Amino acid sequence: MEVTGSMAQGNLSGFEDISKNAAGIRETSFPLISPMVPEHLNPYTDSVCPSDIYELLLPDGKRFGMFSDPYATIEYHEPKFGMQNGRYWLEAQLNGADVSKNELKLIDVLSTNRTMTRKQLERVIFPNLKPGDRAGVQFIKRCRSRGIICAFRWATPLKDERKKPLAYMLTKIGAEAAEILFHRKLSDDLWARPVDYGPRQGPEMISYFIDLAANELYAELVRIDRLISWQRRPIFRIDQKVFHIPVASFEVIRDRNDFLQFWVEVFRPSKDFIHKTAERFARLRQVYQNLPAHKRPARVILICDGDSRIPLLSRIAEQYMPEVPLRFTTDERLLAGLGRDTFLEYNNTEKKMTASTMKFLLDDAPGMKASAFFAETHDNDDMFED
Repeated sequence: MEVTGSMAQGNLSGFEDISKNAAGIRETSFPLISPMVPEHLNPYTDSVCPSDIYELLLPDGKRFGMFSDPYATIEYHEPKFGMQNGRYWLEAQLNGADVSKNELKLIDVLSTNRTMTRKQLERVIFPNLKPGDRAGVQFIKRCRSRGIICAFRWATPLKDERKKPLAYMLTKIGAEAAEILFHRKLSDDLWARPVDYGPRQGPEMISYFIDLAANELYAELVRIDRLISWQRRPIFRIDQKVFHIPVASFEVIRDRNDFLQFWVEVFRPSKDFIHKTAERFARLRQVYQNLPAHKRPARVILICDGDSRIPLLSRIAEQYMPEVPLRFTTDERLLAGLGRDTFLEYNNTEKKMTASTMKFLLDDAPGMKASAFFAETHDNDDMFED
């Protein structure tokens, strides 16, 4: 499981102990190296494929999930567009020009969630947008022309008929605006300097894909009005040496005074992904078991690159974090919108995958919504001294 930054951090004291028997022989119920996918199942035969592709392909021969291509690299879209206007826009704000509510929402969400597609941003900023309404498109282009955000896509040697979305990040000007408006000093990975890279010279997309996959879930939770809070890369620490950093943690409201916390993990195929996944699961288990019950997530949601990857990941989870309540989903299931079959369970004994419906996350579910909760909280803030 490749998670640049978040996966590489944390301590795994005890991984060797729990993965070996008394004789020192590693015991697993799954292959220690990625099983090779047969050549006839390669869906990219019309592409110039990297030599290791058969180790990374989905077992059923389907194409990688939308945000899962292990060979993708960043390619900025019109990298100079609006860059010369950013400083003027920021100076105007410092001199008292109004910042629109939508600009505030944009800077707020990108300064915390890093990068999002247009459709994700539209669900957050324009919740009542009608199909065919171009208000979101026009707003994003206007913010690009002002130098607040930049756009990027990804290049890959793998041919795919699916239309890839543009994704957006704050520029340095946008990051400075976040510091002024929200008192957030952003780390360098939360804003971008658009560069016109040569072919396949841009940074690898994998860490951006992880955020885009997680933010598809974020945008859907905002759309159904259940999201109370979302934190990207939180640190859950047991002591100085033992801690875990999930891709995200979030809290949702099920009803009045009824809240649930979840963690998000994202699997992306990469070299030695079985070993990396086992290590990460073992560390997650260690932290989960040592947290007080009220701080443990109700579920850990694992976003995978495709349905056929789930059986292997489930077997690894069964061995390395059997106590952790786990649900699976995929890029494509999230892109289809939250529904009854968005989340899955896998029975390792019966080798059977079934839908695990979270009824309160359906569109028509009863119970208090996030907007009602926040409105009630705001009403209680009106009493203050002169």
